[in-house]
Amino acid sequence: MIIGILIGIANCDIRIESNYRSNLGYQVKPRLQVRGEMAFLSDLQRSLLQYNIVAKIKEEESKLRPKPILRITKITDLQKICEMIPANLADAREQWEEFRTVINIMNNKEHLTLEGLDKILMIKGLI
Repeated sequence: MIIGILIGIANCDIRIESNYRSNLGYQVKPRLQVRGEMAFLSDLQRSLLQYNIVAKIKEEESKLRPKPILRITKITDLQKICEMIPANLADAREQWEEFRTVINIMNNKEHLTLEGLDKILMIKGLI
């Protein structure tokens, strides 16, 4: 059921932000988000904990979106999720293949090099 939820309604997001502390001047921040009712998100969080995946729930995403949201941001947790989901499954938003590639790049620490950052920017369609 977790796999179905993740490929059906989860939103995979890769943000690239400028960061003067980084050697390249940029920082890659992946995250997985699921929006829904609080009871649903609490059950999903509990189910993910059975796989040692830490997910955080905010009761209010923002002032403009006052609904609950579940977020997973740690690279190790995102890697576990990518390993759970079979590569040949189609997903609702056609985003898992690219997300899995970026997570693998980050897991191998390639994002800390200019070539790795360029790969991520190409995947996102920014260059």
